[in-house]
Amino acid sequence: MMKTKTKMAALGLLFPLLLATTGCGPSGASSETNARSSDALDRIKKTGVLLWGADVIGGIPYVYEDPASPGSYIGFEMDIAQAIGKRLGVEQRMVIRAWDALIPELQRGTFEIAMNGIEDTSDRSHFILFSKPYFVYAQQITVRKEQEGINALTDLDGKTVATLSGTAAEDLLREQTGVHLRIHPEIIYSYGDLEAGKVDAVVLDTPIAAAYGAANPKLKNVGDPFAPGRYVIALRKEDEKLKAAIDEALGEMKASGQLKAIYEKWGIMSPEQQEIGVR
Repeated sequence: MMKTKTKMAALGLLFPLLLATTGCGPSGASSETNARSSDALDRIKKTGVLLWGADVIGGIPYVYEDPASPGSYIGFEMDIAQAIGKRLGVEQRMVIRAWDALIPELQRGTFEIAMNGIEDTSDRSHFILFSKPYFVYAQQITVRKEQEGINALTDLDGKTVATLSGTAAEDLLREQTGVHLRIHPEIIYSYGDLEAGKVDAVVLDTPIAAAYGAANPKLKNVGDPFAPGRYVIALRKEDEKLKAAIDEALGEMKASGQLKAIYEKWGIMSPEQQEIGVR
């Protein structure tokens, strides 16, 4: 989901502002901020809690409210967060925020990590640290059941296409000069517009398309997935120590088969995961 927009004000323009206002930049950071940030792992160990940010609206299969237990949350990223917390010897606690606020809130210090289908794009790497990748995704086109003639990215020329703000899918679609783009802040609006006939197609990551495209009897996923990428956990630039601990935890989960078991549980395991050591 989810989730990088190089031209979006909510992320791209807020990053420098937040760096300046929170003192997280390399030249403007206060000594107090540096001291607080440099020992993020120690602070987590001391408090016994790892705070992580995610958006639960339209969050299937990442993290979403359990239909059988309102007020509690499930999903493959919830399972990953719980496993990381256990390996760090702390409790994981999710902080719910809107998708396009995750990185700004991370930089403000609202939570220590953000994990919500965040892609490891080069533009984002200027502002945040990336963990080692934990999932390989690709883009998928979804259309209405009766739609014919759309099977690939080139078929979207002249069409109105919806996607989620701040995603690699948005960046990709913006590069297609013939595409009329409709951006939404939540996944459900994109597929809702498609079902209502307001757009011709939706392009989003494969786990999202499986949950909201293939699972909808009025929609269908078409063509082969394309433009693969990787999901990573986002951290503040100065939190190298915490990054190393999370990378170690992910490495152990890959080697032990735990990450594969999580993906099999949620029906998202694929041969492409072998590229990042998930076997």
